[in-house]
Amino acid sequence: MPQSSLEDPLGTARTCAGFANELEQMGYRIHVSSDLAELSALKLSVRNEPLAPFFDPEFCNLSPERNLWLSLISADGKTTAIQAFRYDYVDPSLADWGPSYIIGLYMRRQEMLLPAHVEHPKSSIAERIRGKLIYQGEFWIDSQVRNRRVLDCFSRLGMLLSFIKWSPDAIWALCSNRMAANGYPTRMGYAHMEKGFLRWQWSSAGIDPVEWLNISERLSIERMINETIISNAVEVKSRALMPA
Repeated sequence: MPQSSLEDPLGTARTCAGFANELEQMGYRIHVSSDLAELSALKLSVRNEPLAPFFDPEFCNLSPERNLWLSLISADGKTTAIQAFRYDYVDPSLADWGPSYIIGLYMRRQEMLLPAHVEHPKSSIAERIRGKLIYQGEFWIDSQVRNRRVLDCFSRLGMLLSFIKWSPDAIWALCSNRMAANGYPTRMGYAHMEKGFLRWQWSSAGIDPVEWLNISERLSIERMINETIISNAVEVKSRALMPA
């Protein structure tokens, strides 16, 4: 049976606060909201692009209880990063639900996605992923941000906030070949990367013909939390042992 509560709620809260504190010490203010109209206007202003159908309030029926998004604001008031999360109950599996749901969302906006294969790969991890799932999308960081820790902390903060809010069975995302090749999913906190879960014969602008599926199941997220706690404890101990 899927779990419905956090294994280590205090550790999860402390880890989440740790990522937030690190971002704030780097000079960023964190904005959290569930107002998709605000997110839509923000993305247009900083990227000159509409939201993807997953979060577009005109084409998806996504209540504030089922979405969460974050932005980072620099000391000079400039938005430097965005990410968004949505909750869905998926049955029987992500492999069955995902492709048809994504195609349907784009069709509502009169955009076409034509899959390169009808059947999903039977060996895909998506075959066993089901239940309370969180999708992470709209991830963007300004190219002017040079500190690599910003990406790591910002993504993981968002993942943990959604983990606390919905206690999901898994968090998933899609990314391009370029992002996968550069190791972004691992840095963002994903435990599993799989090439070709979605392959498009024809796709809308901005969507790679071959998309990577990134997944962290509940146990992987709890392991990430535990590893972060251990790592922080070792760092604190090392600083205490350093000569004054």
